[in-house]
Amino acid sequence: MGIRNILAIVVEYSAKLGLAVLFFGGFHSALAQQTVPSPLPTPAPSLQYIGPDGVSVEQLVESAGLRRADLLAARQRLVIAEGLLVQAGLRPNPVFSTEYGSPRFLGGESEYDFSAGLAQPFELGGKRGKRRAVAELELQQVRAEVAAIERNIAVEIRRDYARAISAARQLDVLERLLAADAELVRVTEARLSEGDVAPLDLNLVKVESDRLKIQRIEARNELETALLRIRTLIGADVAEPLRLAPQSDRPPRLDMGLSELTQKALSDRSDLQAARIGERLGTARINLARAQGAPDITPSVRFSRSKGIIDLPGPVNGSTFASDLDNELTFGVSIDLPVSNRNQGGIASAVGEQVQAVRTREFLEATIRRDVAVAYGQYRAAAEKLVLYTTQILPRAEANLQTVRAAYNAGEFSVFEVVNEQRRLNENVTNYNQVLEEYYTTLTALEAAVGAALPPSAFMPGSTSVLPDTKIVPRQFNREEFLKSINEDKAERIGLLKSTKPRIEEEKK
Repeated sequence: MGIRNILAIVVEYSAKLGLAVLFFGGFHSALAQQTVPSPLPTPAPSLQYIGPDGVSVEQLVESAGLRRADLLAARQRLVIAEGLLVQAGLRPNPVFSTEYGSPRFLGGESEYDFSAGLAQPFELGGKRGKRRAVAELELQQVRAEVAAIERNIAVEIRRDYARAISAARQLDVLERLLAADAELVRVTEARLSEGDVAPLDLNLVKVESDRLKIQRIEARNELETALLRIRTLIGADVAEPLRLAPQSDRPPRLDMGLSELTQKALSDRSDLQAARIGERLGTARINLARAQGAPDITPSVRFSRSKGIIDLPGPVNGSTFASDLDNELTFGVSIDLPVSNRNQGGIASAVGEQVQAVRTREFLEATIRRDVAVAYGQYRAAAEKLVLYTTQILPRAEANLQTVRAAYNAGEFSVFEVVNEQRRLNENVTNYNQVLEEYYTTLTALEAAVGAALPPSAFMPGSTSVLPDTKIVPRQFNREEFLKSINEDKAERIGLLKSTKPRIEEEKK
């Protein structure tokens, strides 16, 4: 039997099958003769992961700041820098010295020499002030670097949050499609047992159902993987329960242009602030290195006492010896002579670090301009794709399926065309979820390029979305209505079978 004959048989049986294989959309059949109560809606499997009482992305970022161990360790750099700043402002301690010597330690006379002195070093050339200036800039640089770490963590959390929400959306759609497809398989099996359809029709439906099951497994795994990454990012245990707050299906519309975003990035981005502080720090280190080449001065004061024994020419008071006691107060000063070491190497090293900091800052500014331009371009592209999917592709895909259904009911198309059109709509819904994820991901990338979460003032006022108003484009895709239509289609198919079976029996007679 040739392919054309097989297709002819499929068309013949498909005409009798009616709308039994239809599981997309909520279009009411003109053939339905009676109303069947709508079955209970299929529970959304994402409810255990996503819900109104879940954790928002802002709360996730805040939790990471309180729990993540590497971030807490990085913040200890602030404590270290603050300690170095305190140390840099301290003056040198005075030096106390004392000496005592006597011949009697070696069996000699009871003579001795004793001295005690006090010296106070004084730093010249403004060393203490310049050292403190370096420490203050180092503290500011550490603050900016820690802020950059916090920004990167927040970006990673927002990105995985968008992935988790997208996977949850896809999981809900696939679960509803599978529930509708299971009903379709049961109905087709019942009709096959009565000889109303061909075995090929049932195989086609089962293959499509198995494909949906594979996609459901992938979506659930992607959702659980994203949640696992979020737990790690916020410093939670991998077994800790986590439920996320939902995300709007109508994303907000950004009201800032490329030039505004670039200026905001050049003024607010923490890693650029750290680079600019590093440039100033290089200059401060040059000044300190030059000051360290100047000598310090150390004035001192010393008290000395000496006791000696004098031999007398004759006995005096019965003794031929007399004690000689002398006291002395000495003042002095010491100063280094910068003959060969004037800290030339330290100065050269500081100059090199300053030039390096300038080049680093220049390169980072150019990189930031590029990053903002690329992220903004990706955001605009994602917004345009989202509008096209919502207002053009999905409504037309649903309309195409409706047309194929009508032609199939009239016996003009086979079940192949219906299943293929259903598959295209499924792919378009999947692509829509991916584009919606891409929109939020590119918005997060734009925030990363700017260096901070975009404030509410950066978006259009009120509830304005990047998507057009439904009053302007009434046929745009609505996810909740789409999921609801899948459940309503079950009742439509059951009613259709009851209405078409008598007509099929009459055709057989």
